[in-house]
Amino acid sequence: MQALFTDSIAYGFTHPLGGLDHLLAMFAVGLLSVQVGRLGWAYVPAVFVLFLIIGGVLGMIGQTIPQMEDGILLSVIALGVLVVLQMRFIPVLALVVVAVFGLIHGYPHGTEIPAVANAFQYVIGFSLASALMHLIGVGVGTICDVFPNPRQVRAILGGALVGAGLVLLVTIKGLY
Repeated sequence: MQALFTDSIAYGFTHPLGGLDHLLAMFAVGLLSVQVGRLGWAYVPAVFVLFLIIGGVLGMIGQTIPQMEDGILLSVIALGVLVVLQMRFIPVLALVVVAVFGLIHGYPHGTEIPAVANAFQYVIGFSLASALMHLIGVGVGTICDVFPNPRQVRAILGGALVGAGLVLLVTIKGLY
């Protein structure tokens, strides 16, 4: 039984780490949460992970989400744009944005669960990996404050996210 637990957690943990689009979006959520302001670094990623889990469960039970892959790619671009613009969000708006993207990102985790994995443990794994990427984004977003012009540094990071999202969109969707 211990091997199944270890394997299920590991399967879940490694799944989101295998997709650059997922990694970039989770990193962007961390960056975005810092610019939300007062404790945004804590509750914005938490809402993303909650809806990531809901999306994963929807995928596991066979519920379909149309245009899911397009939504994942567009989330990287949209989150990057929000980081570039450095808008001070009304917290509720930021939560709606990350909830929708969390749902879209969670869905493929649920549809791609290995047959041998324990579903609950698998969910723990992909939730932990996602939270880790959010924390890295929060850390980088916070470190930006030590630079002489933190807004410019954040804008560059957001621009890099937008660029990477566009490259992924072009290469994955074959738009060239």
